[in-house]
Amino acid sequence: MSLYELVKPLLFTLSPERAHSLAIFALKHGLMPRKSPTHSSRLSQDLWGLGFPNPVGLAAGFDKNAEVYQAMLEQEFGFVET
Repeated sequence: MSLYELVKPLLFTLSPERAHSLAIFALKHGLMPRKSPTHSSRLSQDLWGLGFPNPVGLAAGFDKNAEVYQAMLEQEFGFVET
């Protein structure tokens, strides 16, 4: 059984605002699992003179105060808008 399966019932009782605050807290304090990078040259993109490891990004709004952008990049997003 995964950690997510254990905490899912609790997580789904939280308000969206509280869940967001907990996610930011976990990212800020290094409580999120880290994966080894799995970059694929087939997914990399070069647009407007910028290189992206993959086309999947995190849109602006999640990290409104630019507190955890590096932690989100470590979650293997190709880019993070802050």
